[in-house]
Amino acid sequence: MSLAKLESALLSLINDDRENFSIAVHTDEGNININADKPRQSASLAKLFILAKVYEQVETGSLLLDKLVYIDSKKMVGGSGVISYLTNCHVYSYQNLVELMTIVSDNTASNILLETIGAEQTNQFARKLGCSNTNLGRNFMDQVSRMDGFENVTTACDVCNLLTHFSRENGFFTENSRRNIKKILGNQQFNSKLSSYHQYDSTIKIYHKTGELQGVEHDAAIMEANGNTMEVAVLTEGWSNNGMAQYYLAEIGRMLRNYLVS
Repeated sequence: MSLAKLESALLSLINDDRENFSIAVHTDEGNININADKPRQSASLAKLFILAKVYEQVETGSLLLDKLVYIDSKKMVGGSGVISYLTNCHVYSYQNLVELMTIVSDNTASNILLETIGAEQTNQFARKLGCSNTNLGRNFMDQVSRMDGFENVTTACDVCNLLTHFSRENGFFTENSRRNIKKILGNQQFNSKLSSYHQYDSTIKIYHKTGELQGVEHDAAIMEANGNTMEVAVLTEGWSNNGMAQYYLAEIGRMLRNYLVS
């Protein structure tokens, strides 16, 4: 399958709901961009930018991943994750928090990390990476700020760009950092979207992060097969039924896999 055929297949699939989708695909053959610069609620894809800033601080020595942090019960929030549901468990390393933020999208871990590295510093680093339409405007599960108009936003293009910094040689992350980031993304526990059809397929490796809110379903992945690498971000919103969006994302993942292995 050529990249042109992949783009045609994607457009055919989402034809009736095209405005709900933002898709950015980066390959060695070229790129696909469908509404890729349209700002959307980032949901938990915002955590990818926190992950990036954490590793930038790790490389400068300003953050030590093995340092322990005590989390007061008042700092714990609900939603996705496990920290707020564990009994009498308050001490974690920053490494633990990064892993929990990424593989189970833990909101408490994400908020602690964001407070540690700074929201505006994270936004500034995103812009340095070329992700100029990304902004983290509030903590996770902060409904008061959300109702006041503060939101976390990004674009498919920005997320795809960030993933290329995780997967390919660049001047921001060392090979060691990129390897560690991919290892964490490879342990993702939510696999009902892009990886749905092939999470147990040994011919392809997927390193990804999902995001969801009511009416919002996202997935962003680095995919590798046959010596080829692809970065993809699919952001979708405007759904009355999130299950329908997950169906589309699974079908998109199947098409991407067929392109990579062909």
